[in-house]
Amino acid sequence: MESASIKHMDRIQVIDALRGFALIGIIVAHSSGQFLAGPSPADYNILFSPLDKWVSDLGTYLTFGKFFTIFSFLFGLSFAIQMDSAARAGRSFVGRTLWRLVILFAIGFIHSLFYSGDILRIYAFLGLLLLLLRRLPNGVILTIGTLLVLNAPLLVGRLASLNTPPPTAAQVAASQKEGAVFAKMAEEGYRIKSSGTLAEVIAMNAREGLIGTLFFQLFTGRLFITFGLFLLGLYVGRKRYFTDTPPHRQLFRRLLVSSGLLAVISTTVVLLTGGVTLGPPVPGWQSVVNLTAFDVHQASLSAFYVAAVTLLFWQTKAVFLRSLVAVGRMGLTTYLCGSAFGVLVFLGYGLGQIGKLGMAASVGLGLAFFALQIPFSNGWLSRYQFGPVEWLWRSLTYGKAQPWRKKTTLRQASDLLTAE
Repeated sequence: MESASIKHMDRIQVIDALRGFALIGIIVAHSSGQFLAGPSPADYNILFSPLDKWVSDLGTYLTFGKFFTIFSFLFGLSFAIQMDSAARAGRSFVGRTLWRLVILFAIGFIHSLFYSGDILRIYAFLGLLLLLLRRLPNGVILTIGTLLVLNAPLLVGRLASLNTPPPTAAQVAASQKEGAVFAKMAEEGYRIKSSGTLAEVIAMNAREGLIGTLFFQLFTGRLFITFGLFLLGLYVGRKRYFTDTPPHRQLFRRLLVSSGLLAVISTTVVLLTGGVTLGPPVPGWQSVVNLTAFDVHQASLSAFYVAAVTLLFWQTKAVFLRSLVAVGRMGLTTYLCGSAFGVLVFLGYGLGQIGKLGMAASVGLGLAFFALQIPFSNGWLSRYQFGPVEWLWRSLTYGKAQPWRKKTTLRQASDLLTAE
């Protein structure tokens, strides 16, 4: 019984460590974009030095899109753990989860008024779909999840575009007109974020935030990928692969090797076919191969990170990873604090550094802020059971304030008296 309890605790801890690890990459990605979270004007450039260019290139291949992948996967995994916990305790799961998702959407909506890159509303929406599909067989969940993570819907569209006839003159003119409108909107959005008041930013985000987020999610395929990650997390949670056992360690070793090789191959294909292209795809086989290889690169490198962190956590003391457990346990608080830091440093109603700092300085500031969150999270959870936002979310879910402070046991009290 004691051994099973320890294994269960380790499994939770490694999941929290992974979540904390993912949050490092998320703040790096957001800082590299200076929390703009939207289209930039044509003259926007923060590559002021060779170091900025190096940080940009490294971030594109090592962080861009990888850590949101891990964060999303862990959402599905947590869903599976909560579902299993409710079943074992004989508690209602569907009703309470629906209400949790409504609250999450509300938190995300408030967050989106200040920072247009909010992902919580998308998580809440896709969480409803996950709830509907929760009883599908494992094989179906694994198949659908894998196809979506590899961006299969967009791949179908890319292949279909190969047979599309060249655009007519009228279509070209209409496209150019739409492009001009989009460019004007990008300039206006950038103006408001870089020099507008808080009221202007809130008004713009309330008016256009959700539409802009959905457009980006659909255009890049992230909406499909995110839900696929939810499904894979559900599958892995059902299988309890994060329970530390010799077979599971072997499984993660195989994943480390296979995903690493796949990441090397797919990255090489991306580089040979033109590198990372973030704009509209150019019709043709090269573009199809390039974009598909990049989707594989994103998924495989993310899997490599998960396998590497999990094995390091299980097989070594890994002090740094252990320090991320508390960060991951209060992941929602950490995520929102990161946004608060970003908008106050970069947007116009804060210090207004957007477009003024270089890429390297922006990422450095983000990492410095995250470094401060590590001792803060560990100190907070030494006194309290939940992070501040986690406590609020939990209290609203249950309809009453939840116990917050950790109770001091007789043993702890005795130790304190002895120390004094």
